[in-house]
This record gives sequence, C-alpha cells and structure tokens, in this order.
Amino acid sequence: MTNQKLRWLSRFFYYLLILLLLFFMYGFNDASAGSYIYNDF
Repeated sequence: MTNQKLRWLSRFFYYLLILLLLFFMYGFNDASAGSYIYNDF
C-alpha cells in the first residue's frame, strides 16, 4: 500500500515538474501574445 502511494506521488511530481518546465520555457503569455501556441489556427 505504501509502495503504491510512493509511486503515485513520484509520478505526480515528475509530471508536475515537466509542466512547470514547459511553462517557464514558453513563458506566461496570454492569448494575444505572439508566442501563443494556437495563434496560427
């Protein structure tokens, strides 16, 4: 039981770290900014 909780927590922090890195790479721009990913659609 504890091992499963540990795996879940480690996976949660792993994906959270990836999301935070992506936010910092692309910046916290709003929809009107030039580097917004959906601007060309």
